[in-house]
Amino acid sequence: MVAENPAPAPRAAADDVLEVACQEFVELVTEHLEGALPEPVDRAVRAHLELCDPCVVYLEQVRSTAAALRTLPLPTLPAAARERLLDVFTALHGDPAEGGTGSS
Repeated sequence: MVAENPAPAPRAAADDVLEVACQEFVELVTEHLEGALPEPVDRAVRAHLELCDPCVVYLEQVRSTAAALRTLPLPTLPAAARERLLDVFTALHGDPAEGGTGSS
């Protein structure tokens, strides 16, 4: 899925070190927490956090929210819905048990 509004790119400062603004940090926080940012961008995010208390608070709120969500039980899918999803998947991709790849 492609994001409709991709995160603004961090800017290079005069000394070619990337800088991240607060709005950019908000857009990058999930990737930062997942360790999915390129090293120069992640370094810029960490530098921003050293200087910006509101973004540190935001980061902690995101961490707390993620931790709280992990404590919730996973929903169960009713058997009929599971069977319907498997039927649709098999129609599109073939039967995985038979090595089917379908139309993809």
